[in-house]
Amino acid sequence: MMVIGYSRKLHFVFACIFSAAAAVNAAYVQEDFRGTTAPGWVIESNSAGSPGLTAETGEDPDGDGWLRLTNDQDESQGAFAYYDTAIPTNQGLVFTFDFVTWGSGGTLADGLALAIFRADVDPDPQSYGGSLAYAPQYNSPGLNGAVAGFGFDEFGNFSNPTEGRTGGPGRTQNAVAIRGSQGEDRFTGYEYQTGTGPDPLPDFSTDEVSSRDDAVIHTVKITIPTDKVISVEWKPEGEDWSYLIRDYECGLNCPDQIKFGYAASTGSLKAYHEVRNLSVTAVPEPASISIMALGGLTLLRKRRK
Repeated sequence: MMVIGYSRKLHFVFACIFSAAAAVNAAYVQEDFRGTTAPGWVIESNSAGSPGLTAETGEDPDGDGWLRLTNDQDESQGAFAYYDTAIPTNQGLVFTFDFVTWGSGGTLADGLALAIFRADVDPDPQSYGGSLAYAPQYNSPGLNGAVAGFGFDEFGNFSNPTEGRTGGPGRTQNAVAIRGSQGEDRFTGYEYQTGTGPDPLPDFSTDEVSSRDDAVIHTVKITIPTDKVISVEWKPEGEDWSYLIRDYECGLNCPDQIKFGYAASTGSLKAYHEVRNLSVTAVPEPASISIMALGGLTLLRKRRK
C-alpha cells in the first residue's frame, strides 16, 4: 500500500528598516557665552552701556557667564553682537538659545531681538530704542541687508507702526514679533509680519528683582525651513515647550548665505538683556520608515511504502 503524506514548511522573511534622517543635520554655530571669550563674535554699542561677556568682566565665574547686551543702570543703551561668519541657508536654519531680562527699576524696556542679515554687508546697526536695531527709527536707518528680525519686546514698540516702522497692530507689551526684509533702501521694508497678541504673553521681563537668580530664563527655538514657513517655540524655566508662532508663511528675501546677531536697547526705562546657550543648525529632515516583506509556502510531498 502506498501512503501519500504532505508536510508544509512556511518560510517567512520580514525586514523592517528604520532610517532616521540620512542627510547631515549640520551644526553651524555652538556658543554658550559662558566663558571669557566668544571667538568669531563682534560686539558693537552706542556711547551708553558696556556690553560683553560677564565671565570676562568677572561678574560671573568662568563657565557660568552670559552675553550681556544692556544693563538696568544706563539710559538709551544700544548694543549689537553678531557672528561674523557666513552661514548657508540651503538646508534651512534652527536657532536655539536662552535669554533672560531682569532689573530692579519697575517697568523694563525696550527689548531683545535676533536679527538675520545678508552675509555680504556690514550690518551697521543704528536704530535702537523700540526698533531694536532692526527696523528704521526716525532718521536712523534700519539694519543693513536685513532678512528677518525676531523681537522679544517688553515695552511693545517693535509691533508699533510709528517712528518710521511699517505695519503692526500697535504697541504690544511682552510680545514676540517678526519683521521682514529690507526694501529698496534702509528706510523701506522691514514690514511687520506677525506676532503674539493682542493678549500679551506672561511677563517675560522679570522686574523688581535685584538678581538674575530670581528671574525667569526662557529657552527659544526659531525654525526657518527652506520654504520659509516659520515657527517660534519657547520654554519658560520649569515649564513645557509651547508654540508662540506656528507655521507662518513669511515673505522673506532670503539669500544663499546669512549672518546673524543679537540686539538690545533701553530708553528712559531699562533692563538687563542677556543671552547664552546658542545653537544654530540646519533643519532636521523627517525620519522615514521602509518595510519589506517576503513570504513563501513550500509544499513537500513524501512517499511511503
